Amino acid sequence: MDPTIDHIERLRTIYGKLKKVRFGGVVTSRKPKYAEAALDFQSLSRQFRQENCLEYAGLCLIQSSRCFSELKSSTSELQMLLEATSIFIEIELQLKDTNTLSYHENLSLALSVYQLAQKNLREQNERYLAGLITFQVGLHLEALEKFQESERLFSMALDSFQDLLSIQICIYQRLINIRIDNENYNLALQTTTSLIERLMKTSTNDISYRCLLANYDVVRLFLLLILQPHPQRLRSDYAKALDAYTWESYEKLDIPMSYLDETLFYLLQSITLAIQAKDLKHIEQLEYDLNQQTQINSRHIHLFHKLKQKISGHFIDTFKFDQHTSTSNDITEYR
Repeated sequence: MDPTIDHIERLRTIYGKLKKVRFGGVVTSRKPKYAEAALDFQSLSRQFRQENCLEYAGLCLIQSSRCFSELKSSTSELQMLLEATSIFIEIELQLKDTNTLSYHENLSLALSVYQLAQKNLREQNERYLAGLITFQVGLHLEALEKFQESERLFSMALDSFQDLLSIQICIYQRLINIRIDNENYNLALQTTTSLIERLMKTSTNDISYRCLLANYDVVRLFLLLILQPHPQRLRSDYAKALDAYTWESYEKLDIPMSYLDETLFYLLQSITLAIQAKDLKHIEQLEYDLNQQTQINSRHIHLFHKLKQKISGHFIDTFKFDQHTSTSNDITEYR
């Protein structure tokens, strides 16, 4: 902090503009100068940022937002709240990048200010903007490895974009990746199925949607093979997804999984049978062919390696899977 500047005196001056003048206990007609104070807090915040005192910069913006709230200026209030949230998250990201011990007090402040911003947006009926901000904060939390909190925000953001598929797809992808990376395969399977069902409601003539369907159908298949629930407890839609990769089902369909390359489809059938037979040698032989497929990506390979680990003897609690999947697959149940 610059020692040549008396920041305390500047704060006293600003707060002086917010005081009501009293004489003998009676309030005079002079009103607090909220507009001037709001601008002064912004100016002081910029000064603190230049001096790399980010915590004070964020706190000044919060005070500025309160002044705008008194002035009933919702747009300016929202701007200050969002800038303050960004600053507090920036502090946490800097601490993480430098491996500095953090008690996450700035993160707590960021989330508190974010909630105020959400309240402001609800009052203005800005559903899309609220969803985008929620998604952005969720991305920051993911970068901070706060996966549980980021999952919650991503799930909230989904509700804001029921009629905007492209944004929904981005959110679904983040949720699926987080849950797979954290080996929460039950919820990953539910989320993947929700995304597939959402895509199936859209015209599959669009090549980009066909590619997405192919991608996540393979993800769903591998997740089912990893979990291997008891057949009597298997939900009907999951049973149908597995049956699509059996030899018998292929004979009944004219073009099975039309969004999948036919060679890949046959390969997935072979993998499914090998997994069900616990034929590790055959599974390892199929791995090379899997790697050569253009529709296979690193996420698929990661799940395939988890499959190999399971067949090699690693334990996965399928009873817990059965408990989860015997109920609805609605993603909102997570909340």
